[in-house]
Amino acid sequence: MPGSEIVYLNGKYLPKEKASLSILDRGFLFGDGVYELIPIYNKKIFYINDHLSRLRNSLDQINISPKLIDEINIEEIINHVIDKNNFINHYIYIHISRGVDKNRNHIYSTECVPTILVMGENYKPFSLDIIKSGKKAITEEDYRWLRSNIKSTSLLANVLLKNKAAKDHAYESLLIRDGYLTEGSASNVFIIKDSVIKTPRLSNKLLPGITRKFLTNLIESNELPFDECDITDKELLDADEIFCSSSTNPVVPIIQVNDKKICDEAGPMSMKLYNCAQDFIKENYS
Repeated sequence: MPGSEIVYLNGKYLPKEKASLSILDRGFLFGDGVYELIPIYNKKIFYINDHLSRLRNSLDQINISPKLIDEINIEEIINHVIDKNNFINHYIYIHISRGVDKNRNHIYSTECVPTILVMGENYKPFSLDIIKSGKKAITEEDYRWLRSNIKSTSLLANVLLKNKAAKDHAYESLLIRDGYLTEGSASNVFIIKDSVIKTPRLSNKLLPGITRKFLTNLIESNELPFDECDITDKELLDADEIFCSSSTNPVVPIIQVNDKKICDEAGPMSMKLYNCAQDFIKENYS
């Protein structure tokens, strides 16, 4: 069909509307799989080695061989999907489930062959005006499972938390576990206090975000004061600035949390990092 988006599914490139999965796929039945979302800038894959390293780790953590993505040459597949669809500035979604089993059973068969999907996603980043104006967030209890460092397709808790924010006319739910900030429902979180940029230290309670790593690299290269540390819910609300980071929007300033105003508009440090990120992308992915 002319104009149809082409996806990769289990060794084949085919129109998106013709791609289908078995009802016995464990990804469908159990959310038994992992994924990656990777930005594409000017047809170039952003931080590809880091994304694939995290994907290998996620696969290893759920007992699927991380060698899988090298055996099929996943980077070549990504580039084929980009070229076949002429994606310029876009996102690539990679979804790997444990595969199709003989029946629905919590205990998976060792004979399962992983299902591999690679397709495009067309998210529209926020405009500069929206970034400058900032966004509202709410705080919510982090009731997700304790393996949030795995980029699992089991995202029900994240979905509920993100929708709770949307219902409250907020951009994001900032998650609190045992009195400490972990991350957002779909983002990592940074605060600025007394000119020091802070973000929760990596652990099993939060995702090792690739955009988080990108920003920490920018922070270090610009020699800005930085600390990976525990952040209490009180410290979050007492911050001078707050911003969220994700693949779709590297820096999203938060100007209000619940009923507490943090600032009137995006703060100077948040805007500095936003501009540094945009400059890096233009210089390295043009």
